[in-house]
Amino acid sequence: MKQTVIADDEKLYQIKAKEMNKDKVIKILTVCDQGNNRAVQFAHLLKYKYKADAIPVGLDTTSKETLDMLYTWADYIILTDKTQKVPGEYTSKVKLWDVGEDRYPRPFNPVLLVIAKKMIEDNPL
Repeated sequence: MKQTVIADDEKLYQIKAKEMNKDKVIKILTVCDQGNNRAVQFAHLLKYKYKADAIPVGLDTTSKETLDMLYTWADYIILTDKTQKVPGEYTSKVKLWDVGEDRYPRPFNPVLLVIAKKMIEDNPL
């Protein structure tokens, strides 16, 4: 009888754990050079597609300490240009969605919007 109770408790625990993870919010860091255009466009779209916490950031405009904190926080780090790098310990979180250098006039450029939507559709998280 005692063994049955333990087994039932374990099953209940596993079910509860699955339910909790199902509602887990994905944390996404989107990266570009300045944090004002490409990263913002991706973050905006990802918030709606995945109901994610998505934060845009600029490699050239954000301190190393803040970047390290955000890299640790994120489940996924989306790089928008193949020239961008993150420290080695975070590479398992990285996805490269290369839209090239920042050549898109601001804000929310319609050309970038089409490219970003396709990139997200073709590369599910």
